[in-house]
Amino acid sequence: MRDCVELYIPIASLLIMFCTFIFQIFSRYVLKQPVAWAYEVTVMCYLWMVVLGACYAYRDRSHVTFTLFYDQFGVKGKAFIAFLGNLLMFIAFVAMFLPSCNMILDQMSKQVTSVFKIGLNIVYLPFIPFNVIMLLYFLYDMIIEVMVFFGIGGQATVDKFLNATKNETEEAIEAALAEENAKEGK
Repeated sequence: MRDCVELYIPIASLLIMFCTFIFQIFSRYVLKQPVAWAYEVTVMCYLWMVVLGACYAYRDRSHVTFTLFYDQFGVKGKAFIAFLGNLLMFIAFVAMFLPSCNMILDQMSKQVTSVFKIGLNIVYLPFIPFNVIMLLYFLYDMIIEVMVFFGIGGQATVDKFLNATKNETEEAIEAALAEENAKEGK
């Protein structure tokens, strides 16, 4: 279910958006008759792709991070800093949840798109599951960070935390060391 929302819907949106974009170019420059609906479809698909794809990017830890300051701390310090960051995000997402739901489900249902006459509530609907999913991810991460900070859960929890917060540079260094060790072992 999670992959469907975070991965397959954004992939389908990207595919539809790309095909529509190509069709629009063909219609405009080859057939000399642009279609009015193409822009609307690409914008809707882009919105669904970006908003729901951001959930997957968070789960996969694919967002850009600046860890120069963060990397200077030990495990407990990293857990504390990560907890503060996630707490701030959690508070922000909680604060915007009800106003967002009200805006999307109530106010935007009164407005429609110009070509398809679809309610804007449907266009902006993915923001609600995005908000819920991100709140759950932040909450889960904060629980792990508290467990690491207070030493609950042992080494398995620490390993889970470190693997979740490991950056690509560390992974590349570890892979290179493993490859070097494998060559020396031969």
